[in-house]
Amino acid sequence: MRLSTFGNTQQVNSQKINKQQGFTLIELVVVIVILGILAVTAAPKFIDLTSDAKASVVEAVKGSINSAADMAHAKALVAGEIKSTGAVSVAGSSIALVYGWPTDASIASLLVLEDMIEVSGSKGTFEHKDAVDGDKCRAIYDASGVSNAETRPSITSITSDPSGNAC
Repeated sequence: MRLSTFGNTQQVNSQKINKQQGFTLIELVVVIVILGILAVTAAPKFIDLTSDAKASVVEAVKGSINSAADMAHAKALVAGEIKSTGAVSVAGSSIALVYGWPTDASIASLLVLEDMIEVSGSKGTFEHKDAVDGDKCRAIYDASGVSNAETRPSITSITSDPSGNAC
């Protein structure tokens, strides 16, 4: 609608001025940035990944034990040391063998471990040094079941208890 008054032209908006509803884009961006900063600083305190890291170390040690036993067994096969008892020299250390496999007592000589310690009184059993409960954070080498050169030792890992609680 157009009104003319003495040559002046004025326009009148026939729509009512609505009150602002919702938030502006800048307000939303500011809130998202603040929430992002809070999430980055607060989330690590609530998300504890140390037990997963310890379990990964135990699994890695299990793999290292497996590789060390295989290499010692390969050396024993080449040397013809696959009798019920024997020994091979690896890096200057004498490794005692049972049917060509390292004994529980000698497997530690083949490993260099930083985060794991051998359990005293239990040769071939290694637990994470920072484990809250060492019984559920272990890698175990057991050559007691080896009865011939083809029978592999048992190499297992424990990364949680029966209830599912991790290292």
